Amino acid sequence: MKFKFDVKSFIAMMFAIIWFLLLIIGVESFLLGSFEQALTWSQERTSTYLLNVLIVYALFLIVMGIINRFVISFLVTNVIAILLAVFSYFKFSFLGENLFPWDLLLANNVFNLLPNIYKEANVGAALVGIVVVLAILIGLFVYMLKKRPKPIMRLPWWVRIVFVGLGATYLCAFIFYRTFPNMEQALKKVEITNITFNQERNYQQNGFYGAFMLNMQSAIVLAPSGYSKSAIEDIVKKLEKEANQQKAPNGKKPNIIFVMNESFWDPTLLEKIQFDPDPMPFIRENQTGWLLSPTFGGGTSNVEFEVLTGFTNNFLPVGSVPYQQYVKDTQPAAMPNYLKGLGYDTLAIHPYAKWFWNRENVYKHFGFDEFLDDASFKDPIYKGPFISDEQVTKTIIERTEASADPMFIYAVTMQNHTGYAEDKYDNFDVKTTVPDDIDDVYNVLLRSYTQGVYDADKALEQLIGHFKDSDEPTVIAFFGDHLPAIGQDYRLYKIADFVPRGLGESQWDLGDFEKTRSTPLMMWNNFDAPIPDIDHLSPNQLGPAVFTMAGIRKPAYYELLEQFGAKMPGFTRDVKIDGDGKLSRETPANVKNLSKEYQLLQYDLLFGKQYGKDAVK
Repeated sequence: MKFKFDVKSFIAMMFAIIWFLLLIIGVESFLLGSFEQALTWSQERTSTYLLNVLIVYALFLIVMGIINRFVISFLVTNVIAILLAVFSYFKFSFLGENLFPWDLLLANNVFNLLPNIYKEANVGAALVGIVVVLAILIGLFVYMLKKRPKPIMRLPWWVRIVFVGLGATYLCAFIFYRTFPNMEQALKKVEITNITFNQERNYQQNGFYGAFMLNMQSAIVLAPSGYSKSAIEDIVKKLEKEANQQKAPNGKKPNIIFVMNESFWDPTLLEKIQFDPDPMPFIRENQTGWLLSPTFGGGTSNVEFEVLTGFTNNFLPVGSVPYQQYVKDTQPAAMPNYLKGLGYDTLAIHPYAKWFWNRENVYKHFGFDEFLDDASFKDPIYKGPFISDEQVTKTIIERTEASADPMFIYAVTMQNHTGYAEDKYDNFDVKTTVPDDIDDVYNVLLRSYTQGVYDADKALEQLIGHFKDSDEPTVIAFFGDHLPAIGQDYRLYKIADFVPRGLGESQWDLGDFEKTRSTPLMMWNNFDAPIPDIDHLSPNQLGPAVFTMAGIRKPAYYELLEQFGAKMPGFTRDVKIDGDGKLSRETPANVKNLSKEYQLLQYDLLFGKQYGKDAVK
């Protein structure tokens, strides 16, 4: 085919460029919530703005090279670009995080929860606008397919290859920028740097598409410097020597029960709001300390991941979801796999769909003998739209009574999941009163959430009441996975003066991150074993603490966790807490060596050759 680049073709390609220039401004205005802010960004960071335009244009070139129809390629590119921005808008509204590349693996989770999210916030107007724009684009797409008007341009095969090559090369330069030092330096010259430690600023400075592409390579976890068989063997030998000094356990092995309660937190910390009666009297009286969660408002599986493996999300790319991305085979460090070797029956309970967060597959890799999802319950007790915390308590009791062997149970509740609509419950046991400067819509959301806290408190009291009267030695760890997301952009917490106002976390100090990541933690046993002395504890430290209370033999790997936890009990990306309670953003110098050993062993067990698997036996 002879290629003729005529005036019509030139005008079409220029139109696409101009359109994408406008599209980027529109997308940034939509995501930042301000046209003026988007315009200022495009003027002050012009190079960044143009590189974002070229990202979308590169996608257009690739699609054009594949389809060879200008209008259809133009429409497909716009649909993809707009949908990504829409997903990011809603994710940020509810969770305070932008869209990451790996979030696209979680589409089932998001769509399944949309009805509850829709009830919680007024998203109707935004959805209508989005649907209208997409309907127009899709309508034009369908029209082109049916009518097949004369193409604006037709490209010969070699030009199509050039288009795909140019577009792919440009996008790959962003995706694999760390692989090519010259590319990373070139990006820095135009003031583009992947701000991995602060993704909110990353997306604000680099633009949505720029930051999204820069995060692509983070889905690929590279071996840390110093990783080798000999390095891991040296770490393991040292840990085994220290672990051999442990006091030999004696007596009957106790049941070990973890209850990770959905969004459990103490709402009375919102001091401007009154609660009558106290929604959590039992837990308040028996609380052990605080769990420093790695997440806010969501990401439950990341908390689970830390508890069940002892691994930390700090050593993984920002925004990672290990359950979806990394747990692909038997995980020797997983707590159930270890406890099975000690004679435990292992049971996971989560009264929701088994595919949620890929639990069905992950729990098999972790060594659970059985997983009870929502379909496993016969005539369960519901409270609101979800199976109740009371039902989870009843099931735990039934299964421990039916087992001749000691049981390890990891229960993840569902009742108080997001969707705190006015009609979630028929009756409310706690009255909430907000001051005049807080809109009543937040009182409605908070009242619904607080009812879930009240029911969780009652369910835990029932569970512990049962084992108080039982001759089966039992230890229980109860904690919330994260604070609830109530309103967009931490809205309730800001208007209640729990954290500073302002966009996102821009006005926060380390204390604010500590407050919004701390959930109540309660540890208990029925055989008078000492309760660990805890102020704050990260989920990755919970296993060693519970094993100590239970009096069972710990793997050598836990020796490393305990050494690390003694110096750094609170270890999240946003805030760290040392043994003296001092807060920091970065890992202190006196913890660097332990942190390096921890990172090497985690990489080996999660991604590497598992040279260190003897440490988890």
